[in-house]
Amino acid sequence: DLKVEIPEYGTGKFNEAFSYGGPKLTLRVVKELTGLKINHVVNVDFLGFVRAVDAIGCVYTDVDRRYYHSNVGLPPSEQYSEINIQPGYQLLCGKKALQYVRYRHTDTDIVRSARQQSFISDARQRISVQDLVFDQSELIDIFTEYTTSDISDGKTMLDVLKLFIASRNAATRSIKL
Repeated sequence: DLKVEIPEYGTGKFNEAFSYGGPKLTLRVVKELTGLKINHVVNVDFLGFVRAVDAIGCVYTDVDRRYYHSNVGLPPSEQYSEINIQPGYQLLCGKKALQYVRYRHTDTDIVRSARQQSFISDARQRISVQDLVFDQSELIDIFTEYTTSDISDGKTMLDVLKLFIASRNAATRSIKL
C-alpha cells in the first residue's frame, strides 16, 4: 500500500506499477524509490508458486500462530481466501503454503512481508544444488510457464541461476520490527 510516484502514471500504490507496466516499470519504481541498483526482477504467479513449492517437496516452516478464516455464513462482500493452518513447525505444501504467505487480513503489510521472507528462506534450504543442476526440468518448466521477468536472454538466465546456486547457503540479514 506504499504510495509512490509511478513514471508516466502519477501517484499511486506501489503495486499499481506492476499492473501498468509489468516487471520493467516495477523495477524502475523500486530503483527510483530506494536508489538501489537492482539487476533483475522476476514475478512468479500464484499457480507457479504452488507448483514450485510442491516440486521441491514442500517447505518446513515454523507457523507462529493459528491462521484461520472461513467464509461460511458470510455475505460475498465480507468473503476472502479461506485458511486453516495450526501453529507449530510443519511441512506446508502447495495451496496451504500459498494461503500462509498471502494471509493479510489481521496482519500489517510488514508482518506479511516478514512471514513471506521467512518462508522463502526456509524454501531456499529445501533446494539442493543437485535439484537445480540435475533434476531441473520440472523447476525450469514451472519457471518458464509461470513467471514474467525483465530477463530476455539465456546467458543472463544462466548467470542468475548460478548466482542462486552460489548463494544457497549464504547468510541472510533481517531486521525485526
